[in-house]
Amino acid sequence: MSNIDVVNPYTAEQVFSQPSETFAAVSARVDAGQQAARAWQALSPHERAGHVLKALDYFRDNAEEIAAGITREMGKPLAAASEELTYMLERAEYLCRFATDGALAPIRHPQYEDEHFEGRIECRAKGVVYIITPWNYPLFCAINGSVCALLSGNAVLLKHTSTPSVGAHFEQAFGSMAGIDHLLSQAVVDFDVSARIIEEADINHLVFTGSVQGGRVVQQSIAKRAFNENVPDPFIQCSLELGGSDAAYIAEDADLDQAVLWTVKIGRLHNSGQSCCAVKRVFVHASLYDEFLHRAQAVMDAEVSGDPMAAETTLGPLYGGRKAVSGLLDMVKQAQRLGAKLCTGGEIETHGGTEFLKPTLLADVTGQMRVLKEETFGPVLPVMKVVDDAEGVEQVCNSRYGLTASIFTRSRERAERFVAAVDTGTVYVNRCNFVDARLGWIGQHASGNGSLALAPEGLQAFSARKSVNVDPGNLS
Repeated sequence: MSNIDVVNPYTAEQVFSQPSETFAAVSARVDAGQQAARAWQALSPHERAGHVLKALDYFRDNAEEIAAGITREMGKPLAAASEELTYMLERAEYLCRFATDGALAPIRHPQYEDEHFEGRIECRAKGVVYIITPWNYPLFCAINGSVCALLSGNAVLLKHTSTPSVGAHFEQAFGSMAGIDHLLSQAVVDFDVSARIIEEADINHLVFTGSVQGGRVVQQSIAKRAFNENVPDPFIQCSLELGGSDAAYIAEDADLDQAVLWTVKIGRLHNSGQSCCAVKRVFVHASLYDEFLHRAQAVMDAEVSGDPMAAETTLGPLYGGRKAVSGLLDMVKQAQRLGAKLCTGGEIETHGGTEFLKPTLLADVTGQMRVLKEETFGPVLPVMKVVDDAEGVEQVCNSRYGLTASIFTRSRERAERFVAAVDTGTVYVNRCNFVDARLGWIGQHASGNGSLALAPEGLQAFSARKSVNVDPGNLS
């Protein structure tokens, strides 16, 4: 069994080391979670929401410690880690509001009922939800699944080994509520034990956020589980949210200040570009192309890389270290060889002995370049000139991914044409890289399996359905 080691991406200091837990130990906690879920689901959604809201105070009371742990473990600037915590709390509060407002209420269609038929579909808890969450947004990604699962009446097993301090905080906050223990447990396990959990443990739903390759591996374990006759629930559902190569189209009537702020500062550079829904491709109408490049370069040149604990730092180190930097640089050089123009960046700078890739802007890119075809997880932005809306839409859709797409325009008609034309889980108008709890979060194609998180419907996605079919004729 392997060791779980976490190294500070900036200092290279080991900040966590622990042997992987055994499958037997984790399986016993899953069984305890099943008992906890039976007691928890007996509470009303309104009551569960009240307990979750109270549990959120833990994060407020320990905000500084939580943010510092995130920065040490994955390199996010301290200010950004604190901001993630603030918005995580807002997201969780919305989810609790959905539960209180009836998101899990029985669904009825009285217009189809008559004297011989009435019916409803109830949302029931599934049991234990196994959640595997990534390092890049350790609070956001963990809260999406955990709170939806808990509000729906389930217990949670949370694997958060890349940022283990966050998993420990979640267990501390949500592990015991309403006098019920084992509602959320952290699993510190390696890949082999995690696979056995999926294939053999008494879980009832799986949530995975991560890479496309990771999604393939998880699906293989799901398939193996289907042939395991020793698990009570062999055919569990799996919620996958994977990578993306999200595109933005800047139409000829766009507000350019707004477009540059969103696509460059927020869309590309937030979290050092390490986001599944970051803007990774930009297509600009020819009439705005040169000015967009000029303004985008100014934004990139103003960024400050360095110690993520320092207040002035806006870009922390890439989580993958030297390998991540060199991989991105190889893609930039390949684009240059094929004719792309390097506007800024494209080279390595060193701070505190750690390598950073300078924010990089590429112009005149073409479809043969890897920066347009592959997911770029870092501060690299390729830009292409297009002549009209049709070409802009065509280029946006030229991808195997389907997480988000965005358009910048002053015309609602143009925006709605774009919405209808692109096939992604989320379509943005005049914003991007912005996950709102009030709307479902969905990945299509290589970006996921169409499962839904967040929004009132997200609570239902973590529920089992029960149809209740009634002949009311002899009922009083």
